Amino acid sequence: MKVNKAEALKQAPALDFNNWERKHSEPPFLIITFLFIKREAASGLHMFKSRIIHPAFFIDEANEHKSHFPVILSVEMIAMKYFQTTFLIILLLGASPLLAQIQSDAELTGKAAYIQGLEAFENEEFETARDLLLEASRNLENASGVNYALADTYLQLDDLPNAALYGKQAAEAEPANKWYRLKLAQIYRAAGRNQATLDELKLLLDYHPNDFDALYMLADTYNDYGEFLKSNEMLDQILKLTGPDIQVLLMKFRNYESLVVPDSAIAQLEKVRKIDPDNLEMLNMLGEYYARNGEIDSAKKVLADALDRNARDPQSLINLAGIYLDEQKWDSAGTLLTNFIGDPLIEAVDKMNIARFLYSRVQQDSQNIQLRIETERVLDTLTESESEYGPAFTLAGEFYAQTAQPEKALEKLERANELLPQDDIAWRQRLQLLMGQQKYEEAIEVGQKADEVVPDDAFVQFFVGSAYMLNDQNNKAEEWLENAARAPARRPFKSIVYSTLGDVRANLEKHEASDEAYELALRYDPENDNAMNNYAYNLSVREENLERAKELALKAIEVAPENAAYLDTVGWVYFKLGDYDRARRFIDASIKTGAASAEVLEHMGDVEEQLGNMEEARKWWQQALDNDSTRTHLQEKIN
Repeated sequence: MKVNKAEALKQAPALDFNNWERKHSEPPFLIITFLFIKREAASGLHMFKSRIIHPAFFIDEANEHKSHFPVILSVEMIAMKYFQTTFLIILLLGASPLLAQIQSDAELTGKAAYIQGLEAFENEEFETARDLLLEASRNLENASGVNYALADTYLQLDDLPNAALYGKQAAEAEPANKWYRLKLAQIYRAAGRNQATLDELKLLLDYHPNDFDALYMLADTYNDYGEFLKSNEMLDQILKLTGPDIQVLLMKFRNYESLVVPDSAIAQLEKVRKIDPDNLEMLNMLGEYYARNGEIDSAKKVLADALDRNARDPQSLINLAGIYLDEQKWDSAGTLLTNFIGDPLIEAVDKMNIARFLYSRVQQDSQNIQLRIETERVLDTLTESESEYGPAFTLAGEFYAQTAQPEKALEKLERANELLPQDDIAWRQRLQLLMGQQKYEEAIEVGQKADEVVPDDAFVQFFVGSAYMLNDQNNKAEEWLENAARAPARRPFKSIVYSTLGDVRANLEKHEASDEAYELALRYDPENDNAMNNYAYNLSVREENLERAKELALKAIEVAPENAAYLDTVGWVYFKLGDYDRARRFIDASIKTGAASAEVLEHMGDVEEQLGNMEEARKWWQQALDNDSTRTHLQEKIN
């Protein structure tokens, strides 16, 4: 039975590159003024910016590899104040034989390449930076600063062996240089060399026992390696040096959380709360943690504190409402959230977040009538208070559809279509509901409007095509379904489209095209049992390729063994094959499901006729006619 996606410096005066990071908190003045003349002097500006190279190191948790061996700081200078000095430098560089004697061509080339390399690095042109820094390394002797820069560049290029090579050379040349050792430790960590990372950081602390950066990186490394107690020991050292620090306390919190020591974890959050009592994010984290650990009263107090500081904070409301819901205090949660939704000073998007939260709880507990009613109140308040906000009506429509209230769902979705016609989801939901209510004419009308504002939507075109088919307008149905088949969609849905197209073409007696559509449906989804059944049934009716029909029909009942239509199809294929005993058994199984149609009853009569049981045959034909008075041809069989 059938189923329905720099400019850079060319040269510079003599600088001590080997000791740059160690000795200078700012670069020699000559480089700054050279940059002035190179970029700005000709412009006649009275005020301009210079770039000062200052070595610093910091760890970015979001991108561990990314650090800057020079941090470029912008400072404003007055042009006239330094122009005379710049002019003297030009004279020195261009006319002084003494300066030429001091610096060889190789040194000048190396220094220029170094500076150009730094600038390329800052511009994230890492391959160019590497080539320039290698040139600087070839022309400058014992240039540990260049090796440091190369190590960082290779790190950015994810070439960890070369990064480690140059980082080690820089650190060996200047063992006490903090930045060099931090960089080397960072490289080892990126390479997964755990012990080497720890050894490098401990060696750094031998040179700089109370260095914040080294201690923090060591604590973070211990955390990364799962040694949470050792991480906390380092963090405690930092706290002794700095006093209370939010980031340090948060890392201690995470460590205690990983160690499953909730009391100690909460203690860290409470310390953060004392430092920054107005931090709503922190209060919510603390409240959630109290709730998760069963300290409900403490959680409520913290969240009430958050709401005292900002009564309109959505996250605090969600967290407090969540506690009420867990306590099954449905009316308390509903009142809290409804008051929030009705507040005209709150942004619509924040109200939507609250409504989605409550709707998600309904989806998790669909049989809870009290929760459903509170959600209805919230969504009705949302659509009343935000009567021009389309997404609110889409959400309300989805909720009412899911809770078997199609009329209210259609009302909300129609308003969503008016307010936000480009919202394809609202159109699809509305069409699906109309199809479910067998309102095919209305579905066609609504679908045509949808197709104008969201063209080439496979779902819209499918629903319109299906509505035409069920309204016995198969030529129109074929046109819309062919368009739906061409529109972008996931494979399982394409299979459904092609299966329905096969049904329509079968109705139009385009048998070859129908078979092609069914085969495509099964190619897109080999488990499409509806396509298997309908394809098999059509083959059986035409008495063509009956072995293929049997194969498909049997596979369909493997997927859905209690489907009355599928069982009937198997029986009818056996009937066409002349195996009347099997035909009767499968059709009888279809009838016993209690969902058999008049067509199945007629088939049973036909089987009994072939078995020579005419009285039984007439009884079944009469039942079929009683169930469907349009099957007038049965009267002749009965008589």
